[in-house]
Amino acid sequence: MDGRNYKLKKTRMVAVSLIIIAGIAAVLLKLYEIQIEKFEDYQAKAIEQQTGDTPVMPTRGVIYDRLMRVLASNAPVEQVFISPAEIDPGDDGTKRLIAEGLSEILNVDYDEIYEKTHWHNRKDVNIKHYVEINVANEVREFQLDNGIKAIYFRPETKRIYPYSNLAAQVIGFAGMENDILKGRYGVEYQYDSYLRGVPGRIITAKNALGRSMDSEYSTFIEAQQGNNIVLTIDFSIQSFLEKNLEAAFAESQPKERIAGIVMDVNTGEILAMAVKPDFDLNAPGLIDPEIMQYINLDQKTLEEIEEQEYESEEEKEDKINSEKLKKLWQNKAICEAYEPGSTFKVITSSIGLEEKVVKPTDGFYCSGAYVVVQGTKPINCHLLSGHGSVTFAQGLQASCNPVLMQVADRIGTQTFLKYFDAFGYRQKTGIDLPSEAGSITHNPDIFKAMELAVSSFGQRFKVTPIQQLTAIATVANGGKLITPHIVKAITDNDGNIIKSFEPEIKRMVISEETTKILSKILADGVSGNGAARNAFVKGYDVAAKTGTSEKEIGTDGRIGSCVAYAPADNPQVAIIIVVDEPTGGSVYGGVIAAPYVAKTLADVLPYLGIEPNYSEKDMAESYVTVISYAGRKVSEARDDITAKGLRCTIIGAGEHVQEQIPKAGSSLLKNGNIIIYTDNIQEKETVIVPDVTGMTAGQANNRIINADLNINITGAEAMDSSAVALRQEPAAGESVPVGTIVTVEFRHNSITD
Repeated sequence: MDGRNYKLKKTRMVAVSLIIIAGIAAVLLKLYEIQIEKFEDYQAKAIEQQTGDTPVMPTRGVIYDRLMRVLASNAPVEQVFISPAEIDPGDDGTKRLIAEGLSEILNVDYDEIYEKTHWHNRKDVNIKHYVEINVANEVREFQLDNGIKAIYFRPETKRIYPYSNLAAQVIGFAGMENDILKGRYGVEYQYDSYLRGVPGRIITAKNALGRSMDSEYSTFIEAQQGNNIVLTIDFSIQSFLEKNLEAAFAESQPKERIAGIVMDVNTGEILAMAVKPDFDLNAPGLIDPEIMQYINLDQKTLEEIEEQEYESEEEKEDKINSEKLKKLWQNKAICEAYEPGSTFKVITSSIGLEEKVVKPTDGFYCSGAYVVVQGTKPINCHLLSGHGSVTFAQGLQASCNPVLMQVADRIGTQTFLKYFDAFGYRQKTGIDLPSEAGSITHNPDIFKAMELAVSSFGQRFKVTPIQQLTAIATVANGGKLITPHIVKAITDNDGNIIKSFEPEIKRMVISEETTKILSKILADGVSGNGAARNAFVKGYDVAAKTGTSEKEIGTDGRIGSCVAYAPADNPQVAIIIVVDEPTGGSVYGGVIAAPYVAKTLADVLPYLGIEPNYSEKDMAESYVTVISYAGRKVSEARDDITAKGLRCTIIGAGEHVQEQIPKAGSSLLKNGNIIIYTDNIQEKETVIVPDVTGMTAGQANNRIINADLNINITGAEAMDSSAVALRQEPAAGESVPVGTIVTVEFRHNSITD
């Protein structure tokens, strides 16, 4: 062998050896990568191929009111999903059969399901959540009839709200997100981590075909049910508030909704909170055109919508409706700031009294305007003709701007700002609900005499209704600023308390002595001739203040509101109602908000067991509850009726009572008339109901009594000659039996504030 051939063979041997070594090295490197570097990844893939992992959704916790009445619960439903990995990629017939059957039963788009059947690397593809049990059973029948293996079911729970729209913006709602039921708004969102629970898992071994093996090869990790939430809300008080907000909304037709809150002044517990219009928590995405006309988007949002490009007008309209829904879901009582107007005069007055720069008897003069800084335009009082000479107490009751501006001048800017902060106006209240808005206030560095003057009567700064009511509650409870809260306790499913929420007193702001003086002034104004006299509730001393503020400078929009607390000498509850841009007539808070504050308190105070305390005047105008006289001797019935201060008219010649009008249980004003029909009953005599709207109480009373009817007086301190009949039931012109009670609501309509 010559030298050249030897070198060639040697070179080839070296090359082959190097290739073999390189191959071995590559294999070793790959083994290192698989067994060392990416061991966990490959292990997970192997486990995935050999096991099935099915999540088990937990049951969401229940939401209760303070008396353990269910406000949000759950109902069993199912999720329907498919495993495309179990469908032969070439079996288009099965794919179309699945898409056709499921789309028809579940009302899901055919093309969407058909596309999902092609995801061959997926084992769990959702088709529909929240399928009712009977519908899921139809899918099972379809599956069995056609021998399809790739359709599966998973138990779920559907959120159920038994009272539909009650406290809608407070409770909020839950929706599916990444196959988990999560809170979206309100309490459902704020306390989602407690309510949601912890998902469980079913881990099953799979055979070579990828199908689950017998249960002996399965592991079940039980889901942990969510905790329950007990609210401070009282179902009955919530119902009272919502009933009256709906009536106020119907009367005022506000462009920007109406909101109300009832609070326990001593604990900060929210007993009721509502916004109208609202929505059905069981179908929060439902668009009601009648409601949506009262949901108006702000100019900035509208401009942002206009700047976007749309394929069609329908797409643009969908975007507008989507933004309106978001606004509808928001809790106006905590999320939107407004100018509090004259309701803030309560705060200015408390500062002046606390600092002893004013006394209730101090004299002031109102000419109808007040010049704050010489050379500047005067600021008007709402009564342009002026209130004349008044005491401080009278000026506050009459809601006189010049009086409050002069008191603020005595207080001074620095002291005013100190108390403004102390009452919590520059910070959020900390209420345990999502998206609480903050206030929009003056810059302290440029807060001068003019800013002080307009602030004294609640203009040119904005606060939220919850901030304003929290400040009013501070005056009511003796001077303590308390954090408002909506949740009373969190419990487990055995009823054990996991977490409770006690009253949180932030600080003392004013003295109890100041609050007592101010409460008496406000209550005297309600029962007397003050601007808040429509907040009168017979038998109770109510401290109240009304207000009307501008939406924006130079616009016609107004906000009418009223704040109140009762009983004035021992306050238990405070209330606020805010009517945003009323369009149905008056814009003044004393006319459109105060009457509904009174109606709510008239429901709430007796419900809480707070006994009425009637004055001599009240007693003279008091009502008697009619009892049943059926079957009794006519003579006995007549004697009992007259002994109660009522009149008795007997129709017929029999000895026993057959029927009576009004019926048992009715409330009849003293000197009212009960019609007794004897056992020789005759056809009842009827009369036409007269029209008393616009009349004073005395005029209406005479007109109705002269028509052989009875009157039930409701509303304002109706025997005051300035109150007139607003509405009546039965309506004028109706034919009714003699003795029928005509309920007439009275109101002071000439109020400005």
